[in-house]
Amino acid sequence: MKSGNSRTPAFKFMQANHFVKSVIIHKNNKTTCFPNIENGKKHYFESIIAHYKKHTPGSHMLLCTQKEFIYLYKKDETIYICECSNDISVSQVKMEFNTFIEDSNQQGKFPLFLTSFFNR
Repeated sequence: MKSGNSRTPAFKFMQANHFVKSVIIHKNNKTTCFPNIENGKKHYFESIIAHYKKHTPGSHMLLCTQKEFIYLYKKDETIYICECSNDISVSQVKMEFNTFIEDSNQQGKFPLFLTSFFNR
């Protein structure tokens, strides 16, 4: 897993939404996380990615505790994971994260961003 930089749309999404702890993006068998995450969580997210690679596109709530929850969105061959604090509603997180993914793809920012990280 590789860590992204502060100029990426994912970091801007994190800065704009106080509830976001981390964003993990997996495409073309490469994973990038924003910000860098500890080894225990890396292993957890890698196992989630391996499992959901085989699933059809869609969204899933993976974990919901009193402190945090983890939301996964799979679109085509890309897996997006958002780890959040639990001080906001799940529906709000889904709406914000799905909007972030769709807007980034429509504006052409995400493909350029993904190209820079995944096609080296």
